[in-house]
Amino acid sequence: MLLRKFSVIIVVALVLYVGLSPTVAWPLYHAIIFKPDKRKHKVDQHLQFMEEHYHVRKREVTFPSANGKTLHGWFFEVPGTKRVFLASQGRGGNMRRKLNIARSLLMCGGSVLLYDYEGNGDSEGVATLENVCDDAVGAFDFLVKKEKRDGKDIVAYGQSFGTGVTGQLAKRRPVGAVILHSGYTSLLSAGRDTLPWLWLYPDSVFPAQVLDNQAVFEKEHPPLLIVHGTRDHLLAYRRSEELYEHARQPKTMLAIPGGDHGCFGTSNQFVTAVVQFLKINSL
Repeated sequence: MLLRKFSVIIVVALVLYVGLSPTVAWPLYHAIIFKPDKRKHKVDQHLQFMEEHYHVRKREVTFPSANGKTLHGWFFEVPGTKRVFLASQGRGGNMRRKLNIARSLLMCGGSVLLYDYEGNGDSEGVATLENVCDDAVGAFDFLVKKEKRDGKDIVAYGQSFGTGVTGQLAKRRPVGAVILHSGYTSLLSAGRDTLPWLWLYPDSVFPAQVLDNQAVFEKEHPPLLIVHGTRDHLLAYRRSEELYEHARQPKTMLAIPGGDHGCFGTSNQFVTAVVQFLKINSL
């Protein structure tokens, strides 16, 4: 009897192990990572405030991803400044829900390009790990080729999931600087922190593209600023500490005491740190 129960337990465990393997259950994990948002959130008042308060004009722009799909973005252009923040957002919601990113970056002194990954907002296509990296490259190429911006004046900003996208952009294009906000060493490490059973599987069963920031920044890279709240409930603060430890110079880290996920801090902590970071690195 005990042997039979033990056999049943072993069989069930094996079925679960195989069934939850990334090789077999990747559609499940893809659905966890990507949550397409096509909703037209009402933001007219917010946009009007931004245009009046920060003296910018918002332009709706479209441009091709590196894979050819048409992407949609908002370009908040500050007259008379060369610097542009290219913002790659997290995975929850489209850019209409990310205007706080644009506001904070505008306060740092520069124009801002917000854009939607494939499958979000008015952007075509379907989001995949490979496609979102192509999307960031497409946004960079748009700024260089269409807006005539110099790569050294483009500051690549990524928040949450978007930090991995930004890391891959820095690997593929000559950006002037990188800001990683509430990020991770790699998407794989973040996944294992969130879904502990993933530790049971070897790295070889995961997709080749795991948005590995550590692999990017332990090599030569543009000036790097890492920002993370110490009380982040979604992505562990220690992962940014690890990334900072392994990254080459030039690097700077801002820890926001008590800050949660995506926190910009109080008393302009984020803005002050970014302005100082850009000044130190002559950007």
